[in-house]
Amino acid sequence: MNGDRETSLVRVALIDDHSSIIEMLTQVVDGISGYKVVGSAKDAVRGLAMCRETKPDIVVLDLVMPGVSGLSVMDEIKATCPKARVLIFAGSANPASVYGAMSAGVAGFVEKTCSLSEFRCALTTVGSGRVYFDSHASEIIKNMIGRNPPAPSARARLTPREKTVLGYIANGMSSKEIASLMDVSVHTVNNHRSRMMQKLGLHRVAQLTLHAARIGLVSEADGRPGPSMVME
Repeated sequence: MNGDRETSLVRVALIDDHSSIIEMLTQVVDGISGYKVVGSAKDAVRGLAMCRETKPDIVVLDLVMPGVSGLSVMDEIKATCPKARVLIFAGSANPASVYGAMSAGVAGFVEKTCSLSEFRCALTTVGSGRVYFDSHASEIIKNMIGRNPPAPSARARLTPREKTVLGYIANGMSSKEIASLMDVSVHTVNNHRSRMMQKLGLHRVAQLTLHAARIGLVSEADGRPGPSMVME
């Protein structure tokens, strides 16, 4: 019985160079039903070794640490734990860090100035298979989009059906929810998503968020503690 309970837990690894933050986040994560911290490290290199050993489902990763930066080991984390989703917990957000995080395919980005309730929301959103960017990171993305608007053909490359699916995905709906709403199978929804990524030349699901924002398919997430971009 205890073994079954253990395997059903969402396993979380923490990588941050501040002991106080690791202690605080451990208490927060372990206080969420169904979540458990399985390891922690105070630098990226040791964090990578810890991930190899613990095989977490979620890695909460700081960006600025002694020696090697957090983003520099993203590819190795993905290679070591291909199913792990990365939530960036950064001291501050800026265009370079947000763009780098999105390009690396992270599942979420929140600043350390956020409330603990927002961190919990970010963690459980990522744990449910969705992507979470806090309000500041989302604003940075929108500003980047404003400076680099999509080509006129960007919207036309998708069929009306695909744009409908993309809109639902970008606004936080799961494949099951979309399938029910559109009266199609989950397999059909996943096929639409795969074809969209192929058409748009995208290699990571998280990159669909940016494209959806570029063509105006992302809406504010009412009732949430901050994010304007939440997607499956």
